[in-house]
Amino acid sequence: MNNKNLLYIFFFLLIAYLVINTGLVSDDFEAMTSSQSASFKNILIPHGNFYFIDVPVMHFTHYLWYHFFNILSAVAVNIVKIAYIILAFYMVAQFFKIYMDEALAILASFLFIFFPSHDSTVYMFMCQYLTLTFAFYLYAYYLAHNNKLTLAFLAALIASFISYGSTPLAIALFALFIMNKSYKKAAVIIIPNIIYAAYFITVTMFMKIGHPRTLEALSITAVMKQYILQILTFVDAVCGPQMWLKVYYSFSQLSLQSIVAGLIFSLICYKIIKGSAARYNLKLVISLFILVALSFGVFALTGRYPQLCFNLGNRVTIYGALLLTYLIVLVPAPKLVKYAIVILLIFTVLGISDHWKRWNVHQQKVICNMRDNKDLQAYNDKRVLYFAGNQYSKYGPMSHIEFLSEAWVPNCILKLMLGKTVVTSPISRRFKYENGCLVDTKYNSSSEVDRYINIYDSERNELFQVDAEYINGYIDTLPLDKRHWVQVIGNARVRDIALKLMPRLRYAF
Repeated sequence: MNNKNLLYIFFFLLIAYLVINTGLVSDDFEAMTSSQSASFKNILIPHGNFYFIDVPVMHFTHYLWYHFFNILSAVAVNIVKIAYIILAFYMVAQFFKIYMDEALAILASFLFIFFPSHDSTVYMFMCQYLTLTFAFYLYAYYLAHNNKLTLAFLAALIASFISYGSTPLAIALFALFIMNKSYKKAAVIIIPNIIYAAYFITVTMFMKIGHPRTLEALSITAVMKQYILQILTFVDAVCGPQMWLKVYYSFSQLSLQSIVAGLIFSLICYKIIKGSAARYNLKLVISLFILVALSFGVFALTGRYPQLCFNLGNRVTIYGALLLTYLIVLVPAPKLVKYAIVILLIFTVLGISDHWKRWNVHQQKVICNMRDNKDLQAYNDKRVLYFAGNQYSKYGPMSHIEFLSEAWVPNCILKLMLGKTVVTSPISRRFKYENGCLVDTKYNSSSEVDRYINIYDSERNELFQVDAEYINGYIDTLPLDKRHWVQVIGNARVRDIALKLMPRLRYAF
């Protein structure tokens, strides 16, 4: 067995270590509930408005698997999540191998997939679709580069139909082939995405099914405002205060075994960096800048996804991470400086993985408490049942991984664990009681309150009532979830700038 094969095996083992027991979160619970309420035959042969009709390949790469997952058993979840990330890692490494030696390509692939700003694309099963989209499209480029055009077309077709966010990647790789005057290969890369674009428009705009992804009120001013927001939040998320907070607090998350793994990994990285001598490919750099610029445009059109380093929405930073990874591994600096940057990233990645693992253990405990709680077992009130506590994991002062912060999660857990259909809602500082209604300021929705509300405190594992006149007093006792460093510093000027760019975030302050 040669050294390259040993290097791949080592990274495969490291990936398995990082991903194992990171669990299921947020939308995973909803997809699991939906999948397990249908027969496998109906899932295998979807019909009508099926779950991922706007990205049908994702139906088969993800939705099918939820049918076999168990909310309290990690075996199947671990196998599929690890397999997808290893597959993606291998594919991305083949792409990078075009532009650098294989050992450095392997390291670059790892750093891109596990880049600290977008951990949700690795550890949240549903969000792995973005990792697979990048992997299949970059691999399609690799195949086309090596004149395997039929396979390249198929890989690009799979990549396109996994994610509605595939278009920026398709155009960037198309541009790269155009710059190299490989016009036939450029066509092989872009045509599958044109086919997908036609399909997506037909399904969402003409058939009125699936999920439209644009601003409710499109205008040049609104889009430009959102584009500026994308640029500012991207800088913040990948090299500003958000990223440095994530790096700093990752070290407090490290377990002893991760420290040992990090030290071993550091030695291997030292050998890889010491033996590397690649230089930047200007055309690739331009292509990756195009990718970032186009991704900002896509998310500006949706108006829903600012670039964040924390929370599950951080998946959008994956577009910029490809450029950043390429620049980092080839930075024209002394090798010890480059090595120091890589090692800092590696220990950050290990700390983030440990955070997900600990939170998964905690989630499992909360879920078991809900299953075993006698009051929840007997609950048959038609009122909304409000869930307090465990809204997010705590990553230092920051609120990170979503748990009971949205209504569908406790709703799905009760269905899966107790077979009960209960109308649920979170209750947190974003709520207020006024004019006989409990108002959710995040979604600008309200629920009428008749004399009292029912609350399940997931921290104390208790179900109780709060009279209407005391609701606001109770809400004031709940912690404020800090999802951005602006909330931590409490600077009014910075807050006002953030709200001017994105007024819908007012509920967070």
